[in-house]
Amino acid sequence: MKHLIVVYLIISLALFSCNDYLEKPVSSDLTVDSIFVSKIRTEQFLWNVYSTASIYEFNHFWSGSDNRFYHYGASGSLVSVATDELEVEGTYAAIPKYIHTGTWNAENINSGSWAIEFMSHICYQGIRNANIFIENVDKSPFSEEEKRSMKAEAIFLRALMHFDLMQRLGGISIVDRVLSVSSANDVEGVKIPRSTYAETVDFIVGECDEASKYLPNVYEDTKYLGRIVKGAALALKARVLLYAASPLFNSPDGQTYVPVSNPELRKLIGYPDYDKNRWKLAADASKAVIDWATNESGWCKLYDGQNNPVDRYEEIFINHTCPEVILSAGLAQTAGGYFCLFMLPGQIIPQGQNDPSNHAVTFNFTKQYQKADGTDQTWDEVEGTAYPYSQYQRKLGELEARFQASCFQSGTEWSRGSGTVYHFYETNTLQLKNVRGVGFMRKFVKGVRNGSVAPRWITFRLAEFYLNYAEALNEIDSNPAEIEWAVNQVRRRVEIPDISYAGQEATRKMIQRERAVELAFEQHRFFDLRRWRIAGQEGLMKGKMYTLKLYDTKPEPTYKLEEISNRVWDDKMYLYPFRQKEVSLGYIVQNPGW
Repeated sequence: MKHLIVVYLIISLALFSCNDYLEKPVSSDLTVDSIFVSKIRTEQFLWNVYSTASIYEFNHFWSGSDNRFYHYGASGSLVSVATDELEVEGTYAAIPKYIHTGTWNAENINSGSWAIEFMSHICYQGIRNANIFIENVDKSPFSEEEKRSMKAEAIFLRALMHFDLMQRLGGISIVDRVLSVSSANDVEGVKIPRSTYAETVDFIVGECDEASKYLPNVYEDTKYLGRIVKGAALALKARVLLYAASPLFNSPDGQTYVPVSNPELRKLIGYPDYDKNRWKLAADASKAVIDWATNESGWCKLYDGQNNPVDRYEEIFINHTCPEVILSAGLAQTAGGYFCLFMLPGQIIPQGQNDPSNHAVTFNFTKQYQKADGTDQTWDEVEGTAYPYSQYQRKLGELEARFQASCFQSGTEWSRGSGTVYHFYETNTLQLKNVRGVGFMRKFVKGVRNGSVAPRWITFRLAEFYLNYAEALNEIDSNPAEIEWAVNQVRRRVEIPDISYAGQEATRKMIQRERAVELAFEQHRFFDLRRWRIAGQEGLMKGKMYTLKLYDTKPEPTYKLEEISNRVWDDKMYLYPFRQKEVSLGYIVQNPGW
């Protein structure tokens, strides 16, 4: 169990609610000083920082008026629904209403279930809590070593929240101290303008460097399962530098995603010049994560258990002790309520609801997967033509292990070894008919039922950094053998043949495809398509999405390739808008196009 590095967010604050620390005035019975004189209260406050400063994706907290966990407009679905990865059924899902239609803007991101509370309610709440802890933990009765380590945890979480904003907005307001105001009407003390993109990157990287000095490689005491380790700080630094080196922010042609003539605005949305060395920094940072796992951690490695590649890959996402996971957020002990309604396919788990979200894998994304022998599948589907169900089963069944572990297609089991095989056709009365893709999303949730153990959202796992490393090396046109090694470490784990270096451009496409498959639905593609500046290509975040729709015809069921949506893309969407009410205060410069 000591190998588990999962941020299981301990929100059981025995004495105080999550908001008490922020909302109680200094003159009340609960003050900052009264918290940090106690070991128990100091630890409770640190857990509060964890609970408000971690990246969430699963829909555990979609209830009541708590919109913090709508995850930037993704109410009713994962943000992967905004990409070619997934399609969703259900009126609760906001992405089809706003992002797919291109109707989101700086005004309506604040309304109802589409709440995107950037500047205050989500990330900056976590940042404020982290700042309070950082500025006061030295008063606590812990040893100096313990205080340094705990402060490093808060520094990391503060950096993580700045990154969560940066990856959507570009240069942001950096808040590295507790802000104070003289009265409820005084807002001047919290009007912090945006830093440049370069300054934002440098700040986060510096935070990671500082935190990594004092974070342990592992916590031996099992009651601390999930606390942040050194590898998490190295991982965040590596991801930040990979994003910073990518074309959206570090463009070889010097152009922005939309025309920008103002040089100051240009600095807010990326680097004003191209520097190939940024790819070198990204490569070195990802290699540092791999080296930490191999040489320092004593536990972290690509998962290699189980007897077959399907179970091996699946285990990463359902086994909370998997040694590949560097950091993840666990938000509930059991699955139920809104989680089941929004994350599980139809009526496999009775909800008492008639409008589940039904995440489904699109045919567009299915084509990213190779067959188990490493060759491409032949897809001869003609839109509207009926094909036999046996062909659907054969072609999908030939795809490699990661597809089988990630997609619940008709004719397969939901729970491993249950013996219950599900078929779902358009004429069924069960809601399983509402699959808007080749099958339902299985990754993370295979076998999960109402009341069963809930999955945890993975923030960092080791496989990402092998692929980050390969991508960065390829962009500096360096060391083909090392590129092959990094990619093939990931492929060999699922027993699919090695790739061979084929020149920079062809290898870039291979790495991007490998990344899509290995990291499917883990929120990477939502940002990868943006940072590669290809989101506007047909069939990715723009244009037609397809399903293989099943019909209960006689004598044999059939399927047809059919369009399920036609999505809108505008290049201004490469970065999110800032809330208009923040821009109207005069201290925030809006992103271009909004």
